[in-house]
Amino acid sequence: MHQQNTIFSLEYLPLLIRLNCQEAARLPAFLGSTLHGVVGWALQNDREAYTYLFENRRLGGAKQDIVNPYMIEPPRPRSVYHSGDELSFKLVLFGNAISYAERVVTSLAKADIFKLGAERKSFKLLDILHAERFSPIWQRGHVHMNSITPVNINSVATREFANWCSIHLLTPVRIRRGGELVHHIDFSTIIRGGVRRIETLTERYGGLINRDMATDTITLAGEAQQISSGLYLNEMHRYSNRKSESVDWSGMLGAMTFEGELSIFTPWLNAVRILHIGRNTTFGCGQLDVVYR
Repeated sequence: MHQQNTIFSLEYLPLLIRLNCQEAARLPAFLGSTLHGVVGWALQNDREAYTYLFENRRLGGAKQDIVNPYMIEPPRPRSVYHSGDELSFKLVLFGNAISYAERVVTSLAKADIFKLGAERKSFKLLDILHAERFSPIWQRGHVHMNSITPVNINSVATREFANWCSIHLLTPVRIRRGGELVHHIDFSTIIRGGVRRIETLTERYGGLINRDMATDTITLAGEAQQISSGLYLNEMHRYSNRKSESVDWSGMLGAMTFEGELSIFTPWLNAVRILHIGRNTTFGCGQLDVVYR
């Protein structure tokens, strides 16, 4: 694959992890941090996999902005689970991290029962599926290696006709400039965020991005016309055990619509659907959906 013929390329493996609630549980509405802890706890007995995935910033010299090689995609907000209810979430591995997929799956399977929420309620592992093909990766005690098949974001890089689009911010989008949370998000913000996300992931974990195309796309993004915006600040805090304090996780939610010659942007917007944008994407923040016409 030659860079001059490719907009971007990055392999990813989306794991759909399905848990069964064993007893009535009240959980935080946004489960990104909780489920991140579940995966980290399961991996603690595999130091190599844990170190690569969860201590990547330390491996990179402890720089604050080192991008992680995985991402949690939590379920839609729900506070109460009853016995027998299903709780499903995605764990997405990027680039070189896919080599640890079997070890991640095995560690989750060995853990079997997970304690969630402040009251440590029990959830049992049902199975692990490929999140896009829905083929079983772990089921009934068996790992199906042939289902551990990566997908590449270049599969969504084909331009689609679009002269109108609606962008929905599904989980808090946290973008900072000068240390302050950005409250005004426009089309250029989304495109710049998507380009930056692809750049940082491919630089560290393999793949490529056509930088000339990326630069041109960012320049043209300013020409898109915004026709509506219904964004609002979603105030959210979580308790950090590592910092022993409450951490601000506020971000922007809502929807925006744009019009213009948007076909050139559809590959980047499609990639953003998969990769998210902004800060705290590891925990599921920055998830977008896009509708074209």
